[in-house]
Amino acid sequence: MNELADRPVRVPEEIILIHWWRVLRWFANLRLVPRRFELRARLLTRFLRLFYYDTFTRAGKVVLLCSFFIFIFSYRVTSDYLSFTAAFGIGLLAWSLILVFVFRPKISLRRDTPATAVAGEALTSQISIRNSGRFTLYNFSVRELFVPYGHWPREWFLPHQIALAPDQQITQAISFEPQRRGLLKLSGVAVQTYFPFFLTRFTRRIAEKSNVYVLPPTLKVSIPSLRHIADQATKKLALGADNSRKGPSLEYAYSRQCQMGDSLRRLDHRAGSRLGKPMSKVFEGAEEIRRDRVHIIVDLTLKDFLPWQRRPVDDTPLDERLALAVEIGLSAQNEGFTLTALATGNKWHGVESLLDFYKQIAICEPQRACLSEGKVFPQQALEDNGLQILVIGRWTEEARSLVERWQSKGILVLVFLVPESKEDIDSLPIGSNFIEIQNHADEGDTN
Repeated sequence: MNELADRPVRVPEEIILIHWWRVLRWFANLRLVPRRFELRARLLTRFLRLFYYDTFTRAGKVVLLCSFFIFIFSYRVTSDYLSFTAAFGIGLLAWSLILVFVFRPKISLRRDTPATAVAGEALTSQISIRNSGRFTLYNFSVRELFVPYGHWPREWFLPHQIALAPDQQITQAISFEPQRRGLLKLSGVAVQTYFPFFLTRFTRRIAEKSNVYVLPPTLKVSIPSLRHIADQATKKLALGADNSRKGPSLEYAYSRQCQMGDSLRRLDHRAGSRLGKPMSKVFEGAEEIRRDRVHIIVDLTLKDFLPWQRRPVDDTPLDERLALAVEIGLSAQNEGFTLTALATGNKWHGVESLLDFYKQIAICEPQRACLSEGKVFPQQALEDNGLQILVIGRWTEEARSLVERWQSKGILVLVFLVPESKEDIDSLPIGSNFIEIQNHADEGDTN
């Protein structure tokens, strides 16, 4: 908490002395010199970036600095050899700048960037470049313009194109790694030519905007079969708590193609032999409350997100929850379910396509657990015959009340828990519809 964005918030319920104490501690830990990536977009460093970093290559910077120091210290030497060496180096750079300006790129381009990406994984865009100038474009590369929280490959790893004749077109791939979940706004593309000596370069910046929704890092977990879990939970929901009942009254309705998670006892051998593919029997009664429409509810609260903090110290537990929701959504679609809605906090969002689902996951904002009482989950389910999947990080009283209230109405709820802390491990009730997920990556780190 040592940046300007971490300035403490005034909490009206607390005395003013506590607030001033937090401000004093924040100011004492404040970094007076921002990090390098924070300086790149500032006015004071823009000149240095444009006329030094983007104009000279590494070899050109060596020649420039060596020539400068030779010229400075040559007054102590009577020989003109050192002065000639410095003049030759500066002249070589000046001639390279003149040539690169004359043969500067005149191009038009079109980008093809995926709408979604995953934090920590490479995002690759296809750039179609057309040379609209009179001269051949020599020795050039393409890269993204600066975007916060992105990791770019080294300059020598960028794809290099030797030549592009006038009115010719080429497609080149550029990539970088987004580092944070959220909406990433790409501002444009930079084309850099190193002609003629690879000492200087001319950067042509083209505004080609694109929005990318960055998902949280992939969670290294194995999701159990949703159909198998839903089938077990459906039977328990149909039978109720009365153990004296031997089972619900079932009547055969029809047969359909076998799906993942179907019980082997439901196989219809006659229909399978007749049609040449495995078939499953569907019964009325308990099978009626088997849902094929999935609604996912994600708890956005963090217990360590205090009222006086403008942002959480660590939002990794929320990213793990959202990553689990992504895995559940993909698993549901692979098993034949239809993902129709997503609830972030107490608001429902319709899901028309998988892209809508990804967009909502990417733009979720963390909430304070201490200030979100009654606002963590939606109060009403969208459909009583849908499969409600609750993704949480802590088993709280509000979560227990919601599950019991919906189950009393015959609504099937599956609860997935990614422990937010060690205290939340093994906190779920015992039951087939309560599943605790352990992140294998975290286990590897602890070991």
